[in-house]
Order: sequence, then C-alpha cells, then structure tokens
Amino acid sequence: MARGDETSWSGLAQQLMDSMHGLKAGHGSHPKDMEMRGEINALHVLHHHPEGVTPTVLARACQVSTARITKTIDQLEGRGLVERRPSPKDRRSVTVRLTEAGETEIAQRSKRINGYLEQILRELGEKDARELVRISTRIAEIVSAHAQTGYVGGCPLGGDGADEAR
Repeated sequence: MARGDETSWSGLAQQLMDSMHGLKAGHGSHPKDMEMRGEINALHVLHHHPEGVTPTVLARACQVSTARITKTIDQLEGRGLVERRPSPKDRRSVTVRLTEAGETEIAQRSKRINGYLEQILRELGEKDARELVRISTRIAEIVSAHAQTGYVGGCPLGGDGADEAR
C-alpha cells in the first residue's frame, strides 16, 4: 500500500479485517443461537480449509456442539453452499467443504463487509485509520501469543479431523 497521495482504502480495510480475524484466537464461546452467525462462521472456517474438515472439527472451530453444527451443515447443504464427501482417510467419516456457490457467497459477503469498513476508515481519516490497523494487528499478535486453545482465528490447526475419535 502506497503512502503517497492515493490511499488504498480497500487495502486498509482488508488489513483491518485480517487483524480482526486474529482477535478470535482468544475470545470466549459464541452464543448458542447460530442461525446467521453460525453459518457465517462455518463458511469462514471452510473457506480457510478448502480440503474440507470433519463436522467434529468444524463444530470445535465454531465453538458449538456437534448437533448444532450438523443442523448448520444441513442448512448450508440445502442451499448448495457446502457438500459432504466421504473422507479420503476414513471411509466411516465425512468431510465438509465449500462448493463453488459457497466460495461465491464468501466472496460476496467479504466484499460487502470490506466496503463497509472502507467507508468507516475513510470517515476516520488516513492517519487514524492507519493507527487503528497498526494497533489492531498488534493486539491480534498478543492475543494469538496467549491463546492456548489449539485454534488460530477460529480455524483449526492442521488436518481435516478424519483421524479423531468420535
């Protein structure tokens, strides 16, 4: 991002989203009412794991029960945003992954959120916007360093969960 005459508000907005993503590593549990928030969280986790994850790993990443994530997966699958496939590692298990429509949905939502943040940052002004991004990024680094959960930013670390006990 250039510091010259032209400010890349879109770049700043993306940096802010990235720094806010890092804050999730140390937060508490989500509300159990997942109707919209849960779908967004599940889509977000799956976007970061294109190889797919098991429902158990997805539930853990979204900090909800496996029963709740099953309902969320059913809803998303019904809308054509995710698909279940047999796990390549364990035929008794399935992995959940985004469909092309799911990727499109994530891209559209990200674009809307980025546009909104871009507007806020413009109103804040360049100097304060840059400072907000700098501080948010630093806070995310500190929170991540202190997190002991095994998750970074709400996304499970490594693997698709096929080898986990059920």
